[in-house]
Amino acid sequence: MVYSPRVLRATRIRLALALALPLAVAAPAQAAERATAEQQAANLELGTRLVNRFWSLLVAGDPDDLRAFLSPAFQVQRANGSGQNRNQYLASFANSTTVISDFALSKLRVTHAGGVLVARYVSQTTQTISGTPYSAAPAPRIATFVQTPKGWRMTSNANFNAP
Repeated sequence: MVYSPRVLRATRIRLALALALPLAVAAPAQAAERATAEQQAANLELGTRLVNRFWSLLVAGDPDDLRAFLSPAFQVQRANGSGQNRNQYLASFANSTTVISDFALSKLRVTHAGGVLVARYVSQTTQTISGTPYSAAPAPRIATFVQTPKGWRMTSNANFNAP
């Protein structure tokens, strides 16, 4: 069977489209996956930095630095059901006999949308309460942060340790 140049050209065009179409569809999808992976890595780095900052401020024990990091809307929720707003938390922090000397973070998971970041993680601390040293068991936590013109501020922190 002999095909005309017109039929051959149409066949070549169809074949080229059949080969090119999957590539055209796959390339943007792969680029989006790379961008998503890069964004997730950046979010994890930011979340790690913010959670470490909070715990570092607790270890340092300076209520003024902690006040600057906590949003005026800050709240803490504890596993035993108690909670405090920012002013209550700072007052108890300033008058506390608890000293956190070390902390370790693990299992950090971060979501970030717009100016809000949520970090879910596990913390383990070494602390002294009224002169007695304790090594606390790992405790799951969740913290939220909001981006303001003055930088990131912590808006909430919750401890899901068994009471």
